Amino acid sequence: MFAKRDKKYKSKYNMAGTKGWLENLRFNMERYLYLLHRITGVGLVLYLVLHIFVTSSRMYGVEAYESAHGVIFNPIFDIGLFFVMAGVIFHGVNGLRLILNEFGLLLGKPTKPVYPYRKILKTQKPRTLLISMIVIGLILLLIVAYELLLVWVW
Repeated sequence: MFAKRDKKYKSKYNMAGTKGWLENLRFNMERYLYLLHRITGVGLVLYLVLHIFVTSSRMYGVEAYESAHGVIFNPIFDIGLFFVMAGVIFHGVNGLRLILNEFGLLLGKPTKPVYPYRKILKTQKPRTLLISMIVIGLILLLIVAYELLLVWVW
């Protein structure tokens, strides 16, 4: 009725889990962006947990809230806040790029998958989108750095 599948053709990459993110280090640019998108997503979730913990300390009174804020108001956490904002900016701008790619905008006509496969970022339109994503992200990051420097200086 159904053909049996040979076990020797089982793919190891599908069963690698999070270890598979770093297993093959000969990535192209899209794989690096994918890996960085996942890392920033995990970092933002960890920041969200810390933010909820600090904010929820208000339930236990003003003293608990002020002591929790006393722990996080130092230069190390300010530098961490800069990295969180950099992660938010990258995750957001790269997410917009992925949405545009998902809808097929700026990718061109699909081609037949014939070896050697066409690298999608080596074509002109996605490269322009990638470069514009980098420029927009850097502009936003400079704005955030300027605002944080104003807070640190004043």
